[in-house]
Amino acid sequence: MDDKKIFKMALIFSIIGIVGMIAFAGQISPYKLKISEINQGTMDKEVTVECYVEEVKKALKSDTYFLKVNDGTGKMTVVIFEGTTHEMQKMGTSPLNTNKFRIRVIGTVTQYNGAFELILKDQNSIKIL
Repeated sequence: MDDKKIFKMALIFSIIGIVGMIAFAGQISPYKLKISEINQGTMDKEVTVECYVEEVKKALKSDTYFLKVNDGTGKMTVVIFEGTTHEMQKMGTSPLNTNKFRIRVIGTVTQYNGAFELILKDQNSIKIL
């Protein structure tokens, strides 16, 4: 094959690939996991967990909130940092409103003092079911 044919084929496949990525980008979602499935292999990955909020605590010196959640397979903490809390409040909600409700959370898995936690990305990462 000559260089012009290779270039044309590469260009066509590149365009098809880019269009495909744009078309399917809205359908890509984080892994949906149970709390018991969260481990070292899921560190720093974005995951979705459906769980029940058992308790909501506020940090002493900031507007950071800690939600103790349970999905029947395990318990963990969901951390809502101050910036996300302020975004939620602008939308008319508060982390306190989630207490004793079933929620869907999208967050990044981290580890703090040997325990796994989920860190919320923004106010759209939490939904009351």
